[in-house]
Amino acid sequence: MRRLPLLVCLAAVASTASAQGFHLRRPNRYKQTAADNAITALDRRVAAGEVQLPVDGRSGRLRALLHELGVPESSQTLVFSKTSLQRHRVSPRSPRALYFGPDVYVGWVPGAAALEVAASDPRLGVVFYTVSQDPEVVPRLVRDDSCLSCHATSRTDDEPGLLLRSVFPDENGDPIASAGEAEMGLGTPLSERWGGWLVTGTFAGAHRGNGVAVRDERDRWSVPPRPAADLGAFAERFDAADYLAPTSDVAALLVLEQQVVVHNRLIRAALQMRCLLEADRVVNGMLGETGMREQTAEICDDLARAIAADLLCGGEVSLRDAGAAPDAAFARDFAALWPRDTAGRQLGELDLRERVFALPLSPMVHSAAFAALPDELRQRVLHRLHRALADGSAPRGVRLDAAQRDALHGLLLETLPGYRE
Repeated sequence: MRRLPLLVCLAAVASTASAQGFHLRRPNRYKQTAADNAITALDRRVAAGEVQLPVDGRSGRLRALLHELGVPESSQTLVFSKTSLQRHRVSPRSPRALYFGPDVYVGWVPGAAALEVAASDPRLGVVFYTVSQDPEVVPRLVRDDSCLSCHATSRTDDEPGLLLRSVFPDENGDPIASAGEAEMGLGTPLSERWGGWLVTGTFAGAHRGNGVAVRDERDRWSVPPRPAADLGAFAERFDAADYLAPTSDVAALLVLEQQVVVHNRLIRAALQMRCLLEADRVVNGMLGETGMREQTAEICDDLARAIAADLLCGGEVSLRDAGAAPDAAFARDFAALWPRDTAGRQLGELDLRERVFALPLSPMVHSAAFAALPDELRQRVLHRLHRALADGSAPRGVRLDAAQRDALHGLLLETLPGYRE
């Protein structure tokens, strides 16, 4: 009598494992589940009159919002391609500014009616919000699931996620579809990154940023190189004084890319595992059994392997020949977001001579998104990190020398809950 239910239930587990859209399934139920994150907490304080978000100059409530969320102004990067919600306002003459911290991303376009916010959520992965810029309106942070029309598509594996695209923009900022595009991530060649973005600071390598695309006689698209020390290099396009920082620093871009890769991985893995564990609960209830079923355990192991590799910057492109150096303000502000151990070591300190971080482990291991992983998955990730750092058994594609392993192992023993065990 048990055979038929077992086969039926295992088929349901397999179907759930292979399908996408885990955010829409039980127990996630993205559109029916109330969010609970840094933005909802701030909105409650605003509604209670405990916090004000005053309008300040052309940027409106931007500076106040960043302050309340602990997001550094120096994290500013500018994108002029029309690849976002308020695309009609974005152009080379009016770039969109993006700011980020460990768990929050804030977008601002000059003259736009609202600020855009994306926030890490322990149940939902990432949730999107808008904040009115109208000084006559009481500011509230309003959830906007319409953002999923772009942020939960095949570009994000059909789960809520974050998008960074390198396109070939025309003179108005419209992506030239026939020219193609590239996702901006750890393994993307530097020469293919930042199309449609502004890139300032010290960087000698080739990239697609800072200009509009041109086509040569062989029908190939490219962007002429244009070094820029700061936003003053684009004075003929827009007034840099409109923005909170004078930079769209190459270090901020590199860190943002690394963070988004890891954050998306954490979001997708958490949503998938919750669905699989729920399916296991149903099957186990019918069979009077407990624990993860074999197929779920295999998937959990695969997800843990992928997360550990991303955290350890696996497949990261070398910066050895890029001649890069970080903006001092961003380097200081970003490092200050992460914990130190008693020896003064911390994640998030920048290098840029060989790789992005001086210690090659993403500081997102300290993020709310990592802490929100289901226990079964998080423990497996911690085990793989421990093996890589304490035993030297690193995932494929990860480059770690003995000194880096020792430093990271000592740092995580003090600063990462669960790592010691």
